[in-house]
Amino acid sequence: MSSDAHPRPWLVLCGCFLVSTGFNAYLFAPAPVVPLLVEEFGVDKPTAGLAISATFLAWVLLQLPGGLLMDRYDNRLLVWAGAALLFVAAAAGVLAPDYRTFLFTRFLAGGSALFLWTTGANVVDRSFPASRRAVGTGLFIASAPAGVTLAQFAGPLIAAAAGWRATLLVYPTVTAVGLPFLYLLLRDPVRNEGRLELAAFAAALRNRTVLLVSVSSFCAYSLFVFFNSWMPTYGTDVVSLDLATAGALTAIVPAMGLLARPGGGWLSDRIGGRRRPVLVGTFLLVLPALLAVTAVSSLLGYAAVLVLAGIGSQLGTGVFYVYVGELSAEETRGTGLAVLTTLSISGALTAPVLTGWLIERFSWDAAFGFGALLAVVGIVAVLLAPDG
Repeated sequence: MSSDAHPRPWLVLCGCFLVSTGFNAYLFAPAPVVPLLVEEFGVDKPTAGLAISATFLAWVLLQLPGGLLMDRYDNRLLVWAGAALLFVAAAAGVLAPDYRTFLFTRFLAGGSALFLWTTGANVVDRSFPASRRAVGTGLFIASAPAGVTLAQFAGPLIAAAAGWRATLLVYPTVTAVGLPFLYLLLRDPVRNEGRLELAAFAAALRNRTVLLVSVSSFCAYSLFVFFNSWMPTYGTDVVSLDLATAGALTAIVPAMGLLARPGGGWLSDRIGGRRRPVLVGTFLLVLPALLAVTAVSSLLGYAAVLVLAGIGSQLGTGVFYVYVGELSAEETRGTGLAVLTTLSISGALTAPVLTGWLIERFSWDAAFGFGALLAVVGIVAVLLAPDG
């Protein structure tokens, strides 16, 4: 389907946005209620972090073969398949009798990530004309912080009213609301017209420029997930906030993405379609937040650090997706996006557990120092990629 073929791209964006928002809220549902998981299942904090990593693990394992599916088959059907898998996994999680079973349901839900996130990005990208693609994709990418904000803010409230497991059912209903938009508006198949050959698929996996941009995205997404996974705990353990206040303040981080993610795309278009300056800027904003977080003593200062962390870790998110789309051949666009998302989500997979280990074994300072290292590596990787 050509980018100009669909007469209502904004409504398609709305449907994909809701589908992705529900998934992302489910993805981070355990983060603001980690102490409740620790108490109910009798696990330590690094093990509790696996509740988030398990979903990302399935996402990473299925992303590359999923990219091949995106380039070969109708993306509309893939979205519906992903939604069905999410609903089944969420219902099973409510009934999980022990932590091992609960982790399995989280892993199962991770299988829907490709179809509800990466496929959604591809659908939005193909629905908008080229002149509005960066803005449209940036707005879709903002569905992730919308979902995480929902989870951080509403999670403790839902847990207090109906138990933390209730969140597992509430968030997928947001995904269900978005599905009718796609059913009613996407009447034509969404896929590449040409048949992707395995040789072209293999070549796309070795695209050096795509890999460099994807490494930078790995660093950016690791930072985003680090802030969202552990700042609620930092707020309760170090800043001495109650669980609800810590969750509400941490919701600042993803909430900033509602402006930063589309804003990064707008800024990139405003400077002549150049992508690299925006991506470097995203890490330059994160570094001061990492350096200042342990030094602030007031609640207002802590909130200001979270604002900077939220903007910095997400300003380039939508630009990464547009940039990789431009660096990929038309017939391997889905594969290029799959490579980007695989490395991005690999960061999300390792960040909660690795930073949890650093906190438990060493200190919060060690975890924030690791975040600073990620920012430096992200800058170097994107500087090695061509400017565009």
